[in-house]
Amino acid sequence: MPTFKHPCPYCGKFIDKVVAACPFCGVIEPFSPKRCQNCRKIVEDPAWVVCPSCGLSLLAPPPAVAGTAGAGTAGAGGAGGAGATPAQAAPPPQGAQPAAAPPPPPAPAPTPLPVAPAPQSAGPCSGCGAPLPAGARFCAICGTIAG
Repeated sequence: MPTFKHPCPYCGKFIDKVVAACPFCGVIEPFSPKRCQNCRKIVEDPAWVVCPSCGLSLLAPPPAVAGTAGAGTAGAGGAGGAGATPAQAAPPPQGAQPAAAPPPPPAPAPTPLPVAPAPQSAGPCSGCGAPLPAGARFCAICGTIAG
């Protein structure tokens, strides 16, 4: 008996109901219930904003790898904020002669941010030949399981 294709709930393209991922929009398990991207617990109520199991936001995309963009900007912002505080000194009271302030110390040389290595490829897809990112379980183009 032939199987009929069903529209993907995310992009509307017709696909088989047994696919591991939609080959058009890349959503993993498009016909299964929505899951938390961090702990994979089933989201029972679509009105939930955070996962009750791990606390990750269900509205935002998954967090970036730790130690990349977020860690570098926090250190630079903290150093810049500390350097700006002396420049905002209060004006001297009226009638007082402004004292000659010593020159500010030279600013430390900025440290370069670490460069993330280029993502490694797991090789080409056996179904369509598209390059697979490292750790991919399936091809995002055709849906073939990597292996």
